[in-house]
Amino acid sequence: MPVLVLDGHSRAAIETAQSLGRAALEVDVAAESLACVVMRSRYPEKKLLQPQPLPPAGLQQWLRDLDGERKYELIVPATETSLLALRFLDESDPLRRKAVLPGNEALDTALDKLKTWHLARQLGVSVPETVLLSREKPSTPPARYPIVIKPVRSKIAVDGQLQTVAAEVIRDHDAYTRHIEQWLPYSDLLWQEFIFGQGVGAEFLFDRGNKVWHFVHERVHEVPLSGGASSYRRSVPPMPELLADAERILSALHWHGVAMVEFRVDAAGQHWLIEINPRLWGSLALAIDAGVDFPLGLWLLATGRDVPLQPAYRKHYYTRDLSQDVEWFKDRLRAAGRDSLLPQRSIFVSAIEMFRPLVGRESWDHFDFHDLAPTRMLLKDLVVEHARLLWGKVWPGASRESGDRLIG
Repeated sequence: MPVLVLDGHSRAAIETAQSLGRAALEVDVAAESLACVVMRSRYPEKKLLQPQPLPPAGLQQWLRDLDGERKYELIVPATETSLLALRFLDESDPLRRKAVLPGNEALDTALDKLKTWHLARQLGVSVPETVLLSREKPSTPPARYPIVIKPVRSKIAVDGQLQTVAAEVIRDHDAYTRHIEQWLPYSDLLWQEFIFGQGVGAEFLFDRGNKVWHFVHERVHEVPLSGGASSYRRSVPPMPELLADAERILSALHWHGVAMVEFRVDAAGQHWLIEINPRLWGSLALAIDAGVDFPLGLWLLATGRDVPLQPAYRKHYYTRDLSQDVEWFKDRLRAAGRDSLLPQRSIFVSAIEMFRPLVGRESWDHFDFHDLAPTRMLLKDLVVEHARLLWGKVWPGASRESGDRLIG
């Protein structure tokens, strides 16, 4: 019986397909476009076109029909898009059980940043100062900056389309006004105090409220520089108090399946809860390459097999999303010490670190000796994109088509 990986455009989907494929499982992959990187992989048995997420009933019926034909053992929602469609199925629905998800109350708390904040406060976990910006009840603007503004939920409906709205660092009142005018018509927002520090993720596999596996990583490079997805990250030993707080939150939710609990750690070593990611995460490659194969753990849970005890993982091992990390280097060069909010990490040190793969301490996302086509496609796209940029700078008046012919 095969497994199905949804949202094939995502980094987590590529890593999941490769992980389960290496385990000799039959893997189907679905994506909204068949032109994405995962479709170049050798592992997918079937490459499927995934329906649009709205209305969710369409995606649900497509999944039900497909499952009736293929009889999946595991269904992996690799992004919040498909997770939301599965959330609206009954908790006892067989299709939903195959996705290894917790109950609705737990999912809704994890997906709603205000509910997450309230839960953390109840449990005594440190959280940044937070204020709700409601469409019905305006609130007082912050008295000091910088702050971070984010929607209560990351996915919001804009003109009939689900759109991801990332957290944004706001430096002054004008930027605050512009941001709320843009997004408040679509969603309630939160503003939080800005925590200067390091992004740390604690990842887990839970079995009906009980922790099975954990993994901890630090973000070394983030895109954007002020805080975002990691383009370069490293595994670290578990931080006892941080790990205990993360576990306490998920235990209180009687969690089932995978999740990442995200923190910021300030210069004094104090950790502050930021949010819960209730699915597989973008930096999944690091956990797998360091020794904690969360997709395989999900399959073991879904099929009722015994899950091994906590794996011993490699500490201070690194993985890099090469295309995103190029953007980090470009942004870092542009910033060049002009913004005190941004990390002042040495460009020279970061460049030297590119040689870590030669000593076996780093790997690239999606790199697999037995599945090189995704890496070839990523490298080709990276070279083509930057060759076009260079062409435009050297010959500003030249057409894009002539640059494409030269590259081709």
